[in-house]
Amino acid sequence: MFENLKQTMQQFQMMQRLMKHEPFRALLSHPKVQALFRDPEFLALAQSRDMAKLTASPQFASLLQDPEVASLMGQLNPQTLFGEHAA
Repeated sequence: MFENLKQTMQQFQMMQRLMKHEPFRALLSHPKVQALFRDPEFLALAQSRDMAKLTASPQFASLLQDPEVASLMGQLNPQTLFGEHAA
């Protein structure tokens, strides 16, 4: 029971860190990223948590090839996003 609560709190803290990171917020608010989040097929893939299928999806591949989105992704700093746990 307490393990679930601990995991929930950790996820909440991670979301707080992410939302304070301007490049991450800019990426999330990009119109093409927003459109992807509204795509039912992509959402089903995301909910499956199968990273191989998710990253191989045509929708995701198309997004990665967009120069604006790629630039925003390049601004993400794992150290800022994930703290000392970043690789």
